[in-house]
Amino acid sequence: MAHHLEGSRNSCALHGALQLFESIDGVVPVIHSTSGCGVQHYLGVTRMSGGNDPFSSPPVSSSNIGQKHVVFGGGSRLREQLKNTVKVVQADLYAIVTGCSTEMVGDDIPAMAKEGRDQDWPVIYANTPGFSGDVHHGYHLAVKALIEQLPDIWKKTEEFPAQLVNIWGIIPNQDPFWRGNLQELGRLLEGIGLVPNLLLGSEQSVASWLQIPGALLNLVLSPWGELPARLLEERYATSSIILDGLPIGTATSTLLRRLTEQLKLDSMRTEAFITREEARLDLQFARLADSYYRAGFQREFVLVGESAQVVGIAEFLGTSFGLLPRTLIITDNPPDSVRERLVTRLASIVPGYETEVIFGEDRSEISDIIRTSEAQLILGSSLEREVSVELGVPFLALSFPLADRIVLERSYAGYRGATTLLEDIGSTILAFSRDYNLC
Repeated sequence: MAHHLEGSRNSCALHGALQLFESIDGVVPVIHSTSGCGVQHYLGVTRMSGGNDPFSSPPVSSSNIGQKHVVFGGGSRLREQLKNTVKVVQADLYAIVTGCSTEMVGDDIPAMAKEGRDQDWPVIYANTPGFSGDVHHGYHLAVKALIEQLPDIWKKTEEFPAQLVNIWGIIPNQDPFWRGNLQELGRLLEGIGLVPNLLLGSEQSVASWLQIPGALLNLVLSPWGELPARLLEERYATSSIILDGLPIGTATSTLLRRLTEQLKLDSMRTEAFITREEARLDLQFARLADSYYRAGFQREFVLVGESAQVVGIAEFLGTSFGLLPRTLIITDNPPDSVRERLVTRLASIVPGYETEVIFGEDRSEISDIIRTSEAQLILGSSLEREVSVELGVPFLALSFPLADRIVLERSYAGYRGATTLLEDIGSTILAFSRDYNLC
């Protein structure tokens, strides 16, 4: 029997590709589809990721095909739109992305991109119909297009920065904290003598992507970064370090030591950096102690979010902050092989304590799971706010979709991100306790 999915939070492949291309300075996406595809991206993704303003992003062009083009093909319409876009918007790269209608018609997108390149326009393409997969698949398609097609347009960079590390697996907007997380990860790598290639966000341009072949290592932070790492291993023999999730708190120290050992960095420098950062984090724990015990911070929690976020937050809260991970709900549909690995890892965060790990994205089903969990704290997306009010337990919105918070450069990654997470959870519990006169 067919199952109606309520409140899906994974959108479609076209949107995943748009999210990536929009996050690279100098890249202008050209949507070849109906007008609704771009509108839905704005309403269902951009506005639901921590208050992101679409007008701060690069312009997005669209062919806005109509019924005539669906029947007879829209190649001529794309040709016209690409020509007009190049006239009006100066860019380093134009990226054609496709919707379901144009893919079903069978428009020859590679030929259209080649026509553009024959006129010396820097054009690449990614076939991204929504029916081919969700937002994570779209991220893969866009990354693959950049890795494979950029070398045909731009000359390879002759000199690469020494100690360069590419960072993969953080999907813009799908992780509402993506900007801040990348910046914090960059700071951490610089702290031990590496040069981070963040690839996405402010000041990350086509030039950043041209440096990819010169990296010493690919750092993968979610299951969705494994495909780019494999592509680069095949093309450039670049090795990788693969993590299941964001490093938060002392898990960051483990990563930095692993990088130091694998890349043969200065271990004394690394240890000095770790010592300073851990001392600062320990101080934050000490400052929080009074509120922690007075308001009863130690409690069972439910966490709903993408795998990288769930792994990082659950392990930090369970191992460093004394909270108990009752139920962990992973919403990004990772492959079966990854699921087995995640269940094994997450079920044993707190020895002797039973943690339930569930995969799903249906809003109604997730709400039912939360109702039966008997958790005393809910961490999830804005979709879980309603059930938290129903149950009368504290709630913090921190995963996509995030409709009721502003996230600019806030981060939960690393040492500084751990401090931010402590502030947010602590403030949530204190506010709830005060509202109900519990402290």
